[in-house]
Amino acid sequence: DDGDGEGEGEAGLELGEYSGLLLKASGDGQVYTMVVRTSAYELDGLEYRHDFRTRAKGFTTARLPFAGFAPYRDGKPVQAGGAPELDRRSISGLALGFYPQRQGVRVAKEGVGLPFYLSLARVKAYRERDEPEVVYLSAGAAAADLAADDAAAAVQQKDAATALAMEEQAAGGAPATPSLR
Repeated sequence: DDGDGEGEGEAGLELGEYSGLLLKASGDGQVYTMVVRTSAYELDGLEYRHDFRTRAKGFTTARLPFAGFAPYRDGKPVQAGGAPELDRRSISGLALGFYPQRQGVRVAKEGVGLPFYLSLARVKAYRERDEPEVVYLSAGAAAADLAADDAAAAVQQKDAATALAMEEQAAGGAPATPSLR
C-alpha cells in the first residue's frame, strides 16, 4: 500500500453465500444506483448496477438482489449474454451513483448538475433461506400455556383475598372469610 487509500492486493468481499444487499438511506425522492465492482472491473471495465428510489422524507430500505444487478462496461449497459453473472465471491468495491440524465428531467447545459441528497445509514448483505425461520407452536401447547397462566392468576387472587382478610381481623374487624367470586 502506497498510502493513497488504494491498497494493492487487498482482499475483496466474499459474499458468495449471500443473496443481495440491503441498504437503508434517506434521500430526496430521486433514483440512485448501487454500483458493485469485482475483479472483472480491473480486467475490462465491467461493473454491475442496481437502481433504487428514495423517499423525499424519511428513510427507505432497498432490497437489491444480486440477480438484479445489470452489467455495464464503460458506462454503457452490456447486452444480455455479453457479460458473466456478478461474481459475489470477488467484490472489490461498492459505490453509490447519481445520474441526473436518468431522473426524467432534461439537464439544460452539459456540466450543469441536478441537486441531490442521499444519506446512507447502512448496507448489509442478506441471505435467502430455503426454509423460513418459523417456530411452530401447536394449538395444544398454546392452550396449556394459557391454562397455566389462568391457574397462576387464580392463586394470586386467593393469596390477595387471604391477606386482606387477615388485615381486617388484625385491625379488630369481624373475622372475614375470603371468597373468590
